[in-house]
Amino acid sequence: MPSTRRRAPGTISARRCTRLSVRSTQRLNPVRITFALPFINLTGGIRVLLDYANWLHDAGHETTVVYPCWPYRFQYTRQQQWTEFRKHARHDGRVSWFDLRCPLLRVPLIRTRFLPRADLVVATAWPTAHDVARLHGSRGKKLHIVFHHESGTGPEHRIRAIYRLPFYRIAFSRFVQESVEKQFGCEVQEVVPNGVDTSLFFPDGQVDDKSVLFLYHPDPRKGARDGIEVLSRLRVRIPDLQVRVCGTVRPDQLPPLMPFEFHPDDATLRRRYSTSAALVYPSRYEGFGLPPLEAMACGCPSVTTAVGAIPEFATDRQDALIVPTGDVDAMVDRLEELLTDPALRRRLSEQGLRTAEGFSLKRIAPLFLAALEKAHRST
Repeated sequence: MPSTRRRAPGTISARRCTRLSVRSTQRLNPVRITFALPFINLTGGIRVLLDYANWLHDAGHETTVVYPCWPYRFQYTRQQQWTEFRKHARHDGRVSWFDLRCPLLRVPLIRTRFLPRADLVVATAWPTAHDVARLHGSRGKKLHIVFHHESGTGPEHRIRAIYRLPFYRIAFSRFVQESVEKQFGCEVQEVVPNGVDTSLFFPDGQVDDKSVLFLYHPDPRKGARDGIEVLSRLRVRIPDLQVRVCGTVRPDQLPPLMPFEFHPDDATLRRRYSTSAALVYPSRYEGFGLPPLEAMACGCPSVTTAVGAIPEFATDRQDALIVPTGDVDAMVDRLEELLTDPALRRRLSEQGLRTAEGFSLKRIAPLFLAALEKAHRST
């Protein structure tokens, strides 16, 4: 029989959350903050930054988000750059998929003349770090949010060069902090985890006990090939398995009985999480790994690889089932176990709700502000 998910009482302990966070600091007066984004497409990292921008704006800080008219090259062809340019031109002044409440500026370039005066200016993706480093001091003290090492998204020598720039750095996981410091010898001063918006992601609907959700992305680091193999093999064991595939990039081809839903809006994604018996998250590399936390907030247990911050916020067999990266056999076994053991699924779901509440945006955003204020006071 289908079950209905309910919110679990209680929250994750403050001690557990503090493992990933910065210490709270004395509040300063309202701060002028500019976030320099590479684009405003829907990605996990962009969502997190826009969530923080909204929270800072609502808390009374003068927050502005900027991004360039002409897209950074990354790995785009010239034709793809023109496509991105035209797409953003149609949405000038707003983010089509997100309710952004602070000012948004689509500027010709990330240059001093086009940015407002500020106390802090935050670089994000590696091309923005190069541009922010050249800004006049009147545009703010320079910070860099280190999501992960962005190898493969442009010339490697240009990507590695950002670690020599004089930034105050914040990472979203201990994994990123430790790996970047070890590999590139730069200091990452603060670690603040991602927060999940529990006003947006919450249990919403009846669970289909034989359904698995898979979030597709073609980047090889996301493990799509592993995910497809896992689901194909799982269907042999569970013939009436219902597979749901969502994503922001259309796949070239998927096996039969794996319908794809392109670019679901937030309410639709919430219902997909909420009504699925499990999320399979086969990623091979992440800086954080937000989808399992979003799934937890919706009461959906995850079978996930041990990437990014997942071992920092999740515990195997308490609020998720965690397997080694690339271990297809283990993912198939754990999914079968989860789909055939209602008691296990219920226990993981209830504890996952508590974990998500401990990492909710309302709890984590003040820690992000504390890190910004500490950066503002630093010399």
